[in-house]
Amino acid sequence: MTGVQTCALPICRDDLLARTIASANENLHGPITRRTIVDDTGQLAHAATLSTEYPEWTIEAHSERLGFGGTIARTWRYLAASAVREQFVFHLEDDFTFNRPVDLVAMWRVLNEYPTLAQLALRRQPVNEAEIAAGGVVEMWPDQYIDKYNGYLGSHWLEHRLFFTTNASLYRRSLCGLEWPEIERSEEAFTRRCLEHGYTFGYWDHRDSGEAIHHIGTHRAGSGY
Repeated sequence: MTGVQTCALPICRDDLLARTIASANENLHGPITRRTIVDDTGQLAHAATLSTEYPEWTIEAHSERLGFGGTIARTWRYLAASAVREQFVFHLEDDFTFNRPVDLVAMWRVLNEYPTLAQLALRRQPVNEAEIAAGGVVEMWPDQYIDKYNGYLGSHWLEHRLFFTTNASLYRRSLCGLEWPEIERSEEAFTRRCLEHGYTFGYWDHRDSGEAIHHIGTHRAGSGY
């Protein structure tokens, strides 16, 4: 069974990070073989503090702020070049909690079975005016999501071609070889890159399963999304 690598991206919001890690420890179920916090505060002393608070996590840090896109790009270059055996990454930012348990093994099996599926993300609550007005993220473009079900695996997901998201998700490590764009609107740029390579995206579980994660941050702390 392939392991899972977990990444968090804290911007010196230690109260949110503590809630995120506690919730992840309680709700993520599967063979997580290594845990890494990527600290983009630009404060090495802060990274040392995290190392003490979370001894079971590896802390990756640098002496200057790289921003959202730069931090992911640097982390992905490391993941693409490293000789680790993990084939999948569970990506988790520092301001999310989980509404229910998450079966990483079931998610892994779907990604393993469908090699053109880039990621399986967990749905969050609506946070902007358009999402709130529509009633949810999926409800904004309901016809753009295809209901998928594999009876042998017993798994549901919603497949689409709208966007790659850095919200909590499981994705294949081979994506890191495509490199994260270090430009403004980097999520949109990486989405286009994935589509050019024939990938699609997915939300885990069926259409009526509701929100699996809750965004607890009041604003985006990074730039270059």
